[in-house]
Amino acid sequence: MTLSAKQIRWFRLRRSGLVEPLASPEAAAAALAGVQAQILPAAGLALWNRTTGLTYPAFDDLLHRRRSLVKLWGQRHTLHLYPSHEWPLIHGALAGRLTWWERQAVKNGIDPATYRATIVRLAALLQERGTLGRSDLRAAELDLDEEHFSSWGGIFASLVREGHACHAGQVGNEGRFAHREYWLPDLAWNPPPALEANAELARRYLAVYGPATVQDLAYWRGASVSEARRWLAALSDEVTEVEGEGQALLALRADIEVLHETPPLREAWPVRLLYRFDPLLLGVKEKSWVVDPAHYSRVWRPAGHIEGTVLEHGRIVGTWRYDWKGRDLAVSVFPFDPWLEHVRTAVASHAAGVAAFFGVELADFVTL
Repeated sequence: MTLSAKQIRWFRLRRSGLVEPLASPEAAAAALAGVQAQILPAAGLALWNRTTGLTYPAFDDLLHRRRSLVKLWGQRHTLHLYPSHEWPLIHGALAGRLTWWERQAVKNGIDPATYRATIVRLAALLQERGTLGRSDLRAAELDLDEEHFSSWGGIFASLVREGHACHAGQVGNEGRFAHREYWLPDLAWNPPPALEANAELARRYLAVYGPATVQDLAYWRGASVSEARRWLAALSDEVTEVEGEGQALLALRADIEVLHETPPLREAWPVRLLYRFDPLLLGVKEKSWVVDPAHYSRVWRPAGHIEGTVLEHGRIVGTWRYDWKGRDLAVSVFPFDPWLEHVRTAVASHAAGVAAFFGVELADFVTL
C-alpha cells in the first residue's frame, strides 16, 4: 500500500483531534498518550484545540479539583498531563528508568543505598503530610546537594517516577507535590508489566502519529531504537508496513482502510492556532511533513523551544504568540507567506477563541 503525503497528514490531524473534536479533555489526553505540560497554559490550549468549550478555569478544575487529569514526568523525561486513571499505565511504562538527578547522583559518587534511603524517607514524609514543597525539603535537612532542590524536578522527580507523587499546583509562588493516596484516594494502583504498558503506548502512538518509523517512536518516547523495536514486536501482527513519503513506514493493520481514504479539498481542512509544544509537532522526528525546511528554524528555536504555529492544510504556514495587555489578551501572528482569505478569517476567529479560553477579551490582533 502506497500513501500520499496528504493522506498521512489528514490521518494524523483526524486522529489527534484537530478535525473533529474529541469527547473530553481526558479522552484527548488518553488518545494522545499524554500532552506536554512544561508550560501549563500550553497544555490547556492543546486540549482546547481538540475539544469543545474548554476554558482555562475548567481546565484548572480538571487538574486540581476534580483531579481527572494528573501532571507527571513522562515521555522524554518532560512534564505531561494524563487521565488520572491511567497513572498506573504510565508508571508501568517508565518503571526502572532513572531520572537525570539520580544518574547525576551516581556520577557524583553518592552511595546508591544512601540515596535510596533518602527517597524512602521522603516518600514516608510525603505520605504523612499529604503534600510537600521545596521549602519543606529544606526544613527536613535532607543530605542532598542543591541540584536536588531544582524547580526542574530534583528529588521530587524520583518520587513521581516511583509512583508516590504527582504535581499538585502552587501555593503562592511554590509548587507543591501530593502523595498519590492523598491526591487520588480511590485510584486502583495496578501498574501493568513494563512490556505490556510500553506496547500499549506504542499502539496509541501509531493510532495517532502513524504511519511512522521505529526511529519516530523512539524519538517521541525519548527511548532507544532497540527499545522501540521491542515494543513494536510485542504488538506482533497488529502492525503492518506501508509505503509513504518514499520510505517504509509502520501502521496499525486496523487503520489501513482509514489511511486509504481520500482527503477533502484544501478549503475543508481545519485552520488551527497550535500553541507551544503542541503534541502534533512532537510525534515525528523528521519535520518536513509539517513544515517547509526553509522555515524550520522559525518554529524549532534554540534550547528546545517550539513556537506557537498556524496550521493550514496540515502544514505550518506561520507562527503566533499571545501577550497580556492589562487583563486582556493581544495576539500577534507571523505568516511565512501571504495567506488565502479563508485562512486570514479563520486565524482571526481562533485568536478571539484563545482570548475566550482565558476568559478575557481580545484587546489586539496584529499580523506582522
